[in-house]
Amino acid sequence: MTIESIELWHKRARPEPTAKDFNVQLGCHLEEVVEMLDTMVFDTPTGEMLGAHTLARSALETLSQQLKRGVAHAAVFNREGFLDSAADQIVTSVGVGHCAGMQTAEAVERVSRSNWTKTVDGEFIRDANGKIAKPATYVAPDLSGLF
Repeated sequence: MTIESIELWHKRARPEPTAKDFNVQLGCHLEEVVEMLDTMVFDTPTGEMLGAHTLARSALETLSQQLKRGVAHAAVFNREGFLDSAADQIVTSVGVGHCAGMQTAEAVERVSRSNWTKTVDGEFIRDANGKIAKPATYVAPDLSGLF
């Protein structure tokens, strides 16, 4: 699977995305950053990173939840800058995985295949806020051997 395949999944999930769809997806994106932070330990000689980690995690989690629930709203005012940042996040994410000795490209393939199992009879099921749910047909990705 390629980035085009991932984009196709999103196009099928939301053929005509709305501002609400954007906010829910942005909330989901930030939720993944929080999940990444939850897998890490930060340390400095003074211990100051623990506070920064806790503060960043808390702020991102709050923003994520508020975006997904429709309490907070975001809009892009600089489309070129936003696209550049989104593309850079993909590139740096692959780089972080590589530097951690992980097979990020294959992991993305497996996660993408897993996402396609979120359909029921070709349709996406959403929660009350519009986030795509994991129905009984969902199969979690097997990332064994990649880390």
